[in-house]
Amino acid sequence: MTTLKQVAERAGVSSATVSKVLSNTPYVSAETRTRVLEAVNALGYVPNLAARALAQGRTYNIGVIFPLIYTSLFSDPQTLSILEGVERVTTPQGYNLLISTPQMPVEDSEQVQRLLRSRYFDGVILLENLPDRLMSAFIAEYGYPYVAIGCNTLENTPNTIRIDDYDGAYAVARHLIELGHRHFGIIDVALIAFFSMSERLRGYRAAMVDAGIDDAAVINAPGSYTIASGAAAMNELLRAEPRPTAVLCVTDLMAIGALNAAHAAGLSVPDDISVVGFDDIPVAAHIDPPLTTVRQESQSLGETAARKLFDLLKKKHSAFDTIVVPTTLIVRGSSGPAPIEEARYRD
Repeated sequence: MTTLKQVAERAGVSSATVSKVLSNTPYVSAETRTRVLEAVNALGYVPNLAARALAQGRTYNIGVIFPLIYTSLFSDPQTLSILEGVERVTTPQGYNLLISTPQMPVEDSEQVQRLLRSRYFDGVILLENLPDRLMSAFIAEYGYPYVAIGCNTLENTPNTIRIDDYDGAYAVARHLIELGHRHFGIIDVALIAFFSMSERLRGYRAAMVDAGIDDAAVINAPGSYTIASGAAAMNELLRAEPRPTAVLCVTDLMAIGALNAAHAAGLSVPDDISVVGFDDIPVAAHIDPPLTTVRQESQSLGETAARKLFDLLKKKHSAFDTIVVPTTLIVRGSSGPAPIEEARYRD
């Protein structure tokens, strides 16, 4: 294996000069820089990144920690979109991403603890999706600059970016109410109460209360983030009496499952029943019918998180207040006026 000393000897310079060229330090002449780079290429020298990181006090690595709850990182469209946004900012800055997907409980994960102890990254971007604690508090114990995407409280939490789940949910529920619907079903998430999901449920129910709809008449069926669970939950709702004329799904994947189940039951969407989702994943606009949903700018979340982390790394500030990103109601073909019998009931 070629050493730094061998490169220096071939270029006719000191080992310190080679290090300066490889770390892009100024005050090295163009002629010397060219000789060193030619020697590097000729000998096939590969720098020791760990040693360079130790010497420079930075690794050019960003840790990305997304705990596994229900679905894999690589099968969840929203998480992938966030990750794409992070990458769009970090790559031009010359940084690599080190991705960790620990299982719960994260505090007991040797996988994460080993990574955090390694000091092999400069800062951390994490998905704050634990239902009962802030993972950022766990990360902060190791002294890393961090930015959290998501939260589990409405209170101001430093270095946090989240979407306005409540406002988005209120808007899509209000959309259905204005179309004349009064019998609602909700497909939510079973077992674990995530802050974002509870905020969506709170938004749905606030819109119904404001419209004078009895909360006790709203039917809930649990899912688990997947298309299959959305279909199973929809089948449960279709057995209710009276059957809902509109179904609110807390994620698009479950809404797609709900659409499939409605079609399998011989129902027309939206003539017989309206179905709406939340997230606006890429496929939402291309199913039949295209899905009415709430758009959250997931890629923008990732980009903003990365930019704010670089601000922390460059010490532009020591912390920042919670950033709440607005959502947008996207109306497509899966929502329509309530059936005639529902209009008669309302009158």
